[in-house]
Amino acid sequence: MLDDFKDNSFYKYACNLKKYYHAYIFEVDDIETSFPMILSFAKMIICKNHYTEESKCGDCNICHLIDNNTYQDLKIIEPMGASIRKEQVIELQKDLSLKSFNNTNQVYIIKEADKMNISTANSILKFIEEPQDGIYGILITTNRKALLSTIISRCILISLKTKKEEQFSLDDIENLSLFLKKLFKEKERSLAYIKQDFFHYYELREDIIKAFNIMEAILDCLIQKKYHQELVLNSNSCDIIETNLGEISLNNIINCLEKVVIYKNKLLTVLNINVNLLMDRFVIDVSEVL
Repeated sequence: MLDDFKDNSFYKYACNLKKYYHAYIFEVDDIETSFPMILSFAKMIICKNHYTEESKCGDCNICHLIDNNTYQDLKIIEPMGASIRKEQVIELQKDLSLKSFNNTNQVYIIKEADKMNISTANSILKFIEEPQDGIYGILITTNRKALLSTIISRCILISLKTKKEEQFSLDDIENLSLFLKKLFKEKERSLAYIKQDFFHYYELREDIIKAFNIMEAILDCLIQKKYHQELVLNSNSCDIIETNLGEISLNNIINCLEKVVIYKNKLLTVLNINVNLLMDRFVIDVSEVL
């Protein structure tokens, strides 16, 4: 079933699972290229042969029906036009409220999950927050940061993206992880330290954009460590980050990461932005979600 993907690090993880979580986010480089492996993972959740006769798993009637997209207990949602609509999620919930046709687990897959609007995302969030036995969700995206932080925090994140080590200086990693630590610990009180802790090192617009890129990498590193994933940053950088920020909760990390991405995008898209006011607003907004 997953035998065709033995060279991928996900293979070992998937084949050694003793128990499945109720919802997963797969972050990938390309959805169509990665979909066959993700579909194989869905087969493992559904197909009873995986537990009884693994040699036959992938070569049985259930697996053939899944391959032909005719298995009634597997639901796949794709965007209708530019977005995934709330009606699609409502219809999905209605279908999954019915008993399994074949007495197997039920799986729903949402392709391009980042194309859910707020209303649609809140509908699926409610579904994820109240998991039912025998129902498993798989959300596929090329950009997990475009998903609601509340959805991310309730799913197991599996990154199949190509790993590319970022080159950041250890001084930058140290400075910005300490800045984030102060922000996490002191919240709005850290406004008083921005000039000393931030603008002392990052004064020009391009420097501040670089700083936001590094903060994003720092927070990503913390998430990867908490999910025991392969790390993008080198070991020296990760040691510094762990020393300064290792005690921060996953939920706070995700909420902060969401704000970092939002404010970095403002820096990239708004030409005449006041960076002093932007940093003040950033600290205040992060403080409100911690």
